[in-house]
Amino acid sequence: MRPARAATPLLVLIGLALVACTNGGGLGSTGGGGGGSPSPLPSTGIGVGIPTGKIGVETDPVWGSVSGYTQSQTSQVLAFPPGVKITITNLSTTDPHTLNVIAATKGPPPQWPASPSLSFSPNGNGQLGPNYASGSLNPGASVKVTLSNPGMYLIGCAYHYVALNMRDVIQVVAGASPGPTASPGPGGYSVFRPISRRVAPSIPRPHLVDQQRHSFDLASLRGMPLAVTFVSARCTDACPLINAQFSAAARRMEREKIPARLLTITLDPEHDSPQTMRELAKRFEANSRYWLLAGGSLRDVHTIMRAFGVVSIESKRGDHDRHTTFVYILDASGKLAKTVLASTALNDDLIDALSQHREVAQP
Repeated sequence: MRPARAATPLLVLIGLALVACTNGGGLGSTGGGGGGSPSPLPSTGIGVGIPTGKIGVETDPVWGSVSGYTQSQTSQVLAFPPGVKITITNLSTTDPHTLNVIAATKGPPPQWPASPSLSFSPNGNGQLGPNYASGSLNPGASVKVTLSNPGMYLIGCAYHYVALNMRDVIQVVAGASPGPTASPGPGGYSVFRPISRRVAPSIPRPHLVDQQRHSFDLASLRGMPLAVTFVSARCTDACPLINAQFSAAARRMEREKIPARLLTITLDPEHDSPQTMRELAKRFEANSRYWLLAGGSLRDVHTIMRAFGVVSIESKRGDHDRHTTFVYILDASGKLAKTVLASTALNDDLIDALSQHREVAQP
């Protein structure tokens, strides 16, 4: 890979230019375009996709592990001259993504926040800079952004920044050339197996309490696929839709004897006690063999929310009415396999996703 580097100061430019020669292909550099194979994306386009797909992950010699944003099959640091308008395209056929600016930085090493609050709505009026957010990009969707603010920016996907380490670097610097798209260097590129994909956190494991008053942790649910979502009992927007779709899916799983489970966790543990979740389960006639509805302590619930990268914003009324509305599909080994967007078709999407991930993934 030959990632582009900052133009100033001169000493930094020289040092990084040397690094740019260490790995075959490259997005480009401040000294000219890099090598590589053609790609359907233009030089002013950025593809976004989960690292477990075609993009992969790469250990950049300067910026460390980067993944999820690229112009070809290898993830890398991206560079463009100021004033360029680029197109950000979601390369996935199933999952939504975003491009959010996590922070501006003066250079490596990047200081990646552990669990930042990232917007799922557009922000920044189409100008890349601090706090810019592309908004949710459904599969195949695109958005344009103008790179009018020179600088170096740490970027990430609001949906997969935590769970799949989708994070990268965009440099907006005079003299940068997008150049030809990248290709794997002579050494190839790394296989993405992040520890963070194991959703069940390390000891001490956070515990939840289900509608049968049973205490459990996520590790105890391994052995069959699991769909996890987060709701608030007081939510009157997306949560009732998700609950209704989970209820329909649970009935279908029971009727067709589908070996999988659904798990609904409160995202408002201060209000939604285990008793509240039991009442919610009773309202939807949830069979605990197929569908668990759980609460727990503030500390334990928040630990699990961070593990999934769930964002929840409390309103002035104290309600959690702005939050992530996704379902996370774990395979039988407990690894995150994909995310599913909540919709009126969620029932069918859940059954399809759970049926595809019955086997334990190979390490």
